[in-house]
Amino acid sequence: MKQSAGWQSAGRGRGLGAGVMALAWALALGSGVAHPARAQGVQAADQALGAGDACAKDLEAMPGFLMENDAGARGLLPQRGEQVMAAALLKARGEAAQIADDKACLALLNTYLKLWRKGHLWVSSSPGAEAQAASAGSGTTTATAGAAPEPAPATRQPTLRLLTSRTLVIHLPSFSPQHRAALEALLRKQRTALLSHPNWIIDVRDNDGGADSSYAPLLPWLLAEQPVSVGVEWLSTPANQRAHEQICARYAPGDAACVLFAQSVLAALRAVPAGSWARVQADRFVYERSVVPEKRRPQKVAVLMDRDCGSSCEQFLLTVRQGLGVKLLGRPSFGALDYSNMRPFTLPSGRRDLWYATSRSLRLPQLPVDAHGVLPDILLPELHGPDDAGAELQAVQRWLEGGSLQRRPGTGGGSP
Repeated sequence: MKQSAGWQSAGRGRGLGAGVMALAWALALGSGVAHPARAQGVQAADQALGAGDACAKDLEAMPGFLMENDAGARGLLPQRGEQVMAAALLKARGEAAQIADDKACLALLNTYLKLWRKGHLWVSSSPGAEAQAASAGSGTTTATAGAAPEPAPATRQPTLRLLTSRTLVIHLPSFSPQHRAALEALLRKQRTALLSHPNWIIDVRDNDGGADSSYAPLLPWLLAEQPVSVGVEWLSTPANQRAHEQICARYAPGDAACVLFAQSVLAALRAVPAGSWARVQADRFVYERSVVPEKRRPQKVAVLMDRDCGSSCEQFLLTVRQGLGVKLLGRPSFGALDYSNMRPFTLPSGRRDLWYATSRSLRLPQLPVDAHGVLPDILLPELHGPDDAGAELQAVQRWLEGGSLQRRPGTGGGSP
């Protein structure tokens, strides 16, 4: 599980006075936290609700729950403004009443959550919810609640390609935990090429995040110097403690590392009063070398980045840019890292899970990422056409070998 990493605007409601909006917001805050245990249980009556009623029930539960349990909600509310938040909630209430199916409800709830935070906050269907709904009519069940996520698709596996006798590119589309073994195997298999090519391009432009541990096999090649890491702190609440107790059995069954990590977090949370912040590591800054550097490393490393790089991909950027031979090139990243370590809360209908952040980075407030993303060392032009990504890759190759970084039209060759 991710320790250091772990994805907004709404107009004012017309015809609503400030007092009415503030009252609506206050009522909403009182609606979602009165019976958290009740929301975690899937009740038969809730399962029988129509789509609109079930959606409205889940919507009402979210604001109060987030204010009590999400690591970033309390700090973000003053930035958004209570009147804006209240108006958005009233608008969502009206739309929820008209919802015809669960798919439309998911879209509505996630649109509403974008006002709170653009990343690391979403609603998804509960594991087995669709199968339960289907079995109510067919008498058959095709999935089991609490099942582990599906394996990561093979198309997101890491790859390595030799561009010239001096330059190679490693494409990392995902840091999903399922891809760590593939990266380890790739580095072993291509060790001769890695040692013989002094220029590396690491392409994370379309990386969808995952877990920090997934990119660990690459770090000995990139970090000769002692890296500096900044820790996180965890919000301790009864709901968050329950979430940490259940996360490994629910989404990483049999993963000993997950259990050990969750236990360390739980011990810290139980040692402080509810509503307080806890640290697993006492020090804000950690100065330690967790990997032994490779003796022969690349001389120059260009990391290609873009706005799709978020969460653990952004933590990767913050880590590897500490290497003296590493440069970040491209566009600012997505911006979903300050609040992380996502955990699910089953909403009252039992049909959906609210995924929310349980930790916040101790980089704050000096070095926020969510507002503008991780910034590249060298800003490159936007990608517009289908060949631009390949043309950009070729430009970076030329640059590493002493040529121009200017992108040449018509030389892309499609995707890298």
